[in-house]
Amino acid sequence: MRDAEQWFSSYLPLNEEARRWGIYCHDVGYTKVAAGAPYPPVPDAHPSEFADAVATGRTIREFQLVYITDGEGTFWSQASGTAPVVPGTVFLVFPGVEHAYHPDSRTGWTEQWIGFDGEYPVRLRDNGILQPSQPIFTIGVHEEVVGRFDEAFSLCRAQAPGFQVRLGATVLQILATVQSLHRYARQTDSADTTIRRARALMNERLEAGVSVEEIADRCRLSYGQLLRTFTRYTGLTPYQYFLQLRIHRAKELLGDPEIQVKEVAARLRFDNQYYFARLFRRKTGYSPSEWRDRGAPHR
Repeated sequence: MRDAEQWFSSYLPLNEEARRWGIYCHDVGYTKVAAGAPYPPVPDAHPSEFADAVATGRTIREFQLVYITDGEGTFWSQASGTAPVVPGTVFLVFPGVEHAYHPDSRTGWTEQWIGFDGEYPVRLRDNGILQPSQPIFTIGVHEEVVGRFDEAFSLCRAQAPGFQVRLGATVLQILATVQSLHRYARQTDSADTTIRRARALMNERLEAGVSVEEIADRCRLSYGQLLRTFTRYTGLTPYQYFLQLRIHRAKELLGDPEIQVKEVAARLRFDNQYYFARLFRRKTGYSPSEWRDRGAPHR
């Protein structure tokens, strides 16, 4: 259906059920802008708050994720400055942040967008996962992301019962996929090798213990280089990642009723069983004994 049409848009009223889920979709759309065509090419298809000044500067009250799959252009925001847009570029518009974007008149472009809001994306912004200063994601023309947008278009066309809740879930899937693809695309072969080597060393030394400094030395990096590379790649510092591995190993050991809690703490090189118990509860919500009693390792 996409190939036969030049544009599609759907603007939705706020659904109370979707709002309670913490993320809801306001609008979705698709536009194929020909070279030399005005932008937006069909302004009457959009409310004035969206169509007016999109190419010269506007502020809106929602998040919008825009994916360019063909053509070139420019994106600007008050928080990030100006950036070129090429096929495979995703840019994120933030509520209350002035911005502008438009295709190059020589190429036009093909865009798809989804507008959304709610407590969940606000929390992602406040936690630094979505940052107004870094609104550009480079993922290439990716079949999975295109498919997610097509799913959103189909949901809006059919508008079956509960479709707005499903749209919110689709937004989350798009955001997670874009973040993951962008992070992976930024990694070099060398960085990938480094991360695999660091992970392997951590797994080998779960019970013997290993310091971040030793991992860095074995990977032939400085402490700072390892910290930056590992955190960018995994979203965790090396210490946090190794701690998660140790907690996971502790869950496995607690599955053996013959092993006492203090022995688990000792085998995994925690300072003492009391520190281990506090840390285990903080990470899992259970004390080691409660975890064992509930049979949690077997779920």
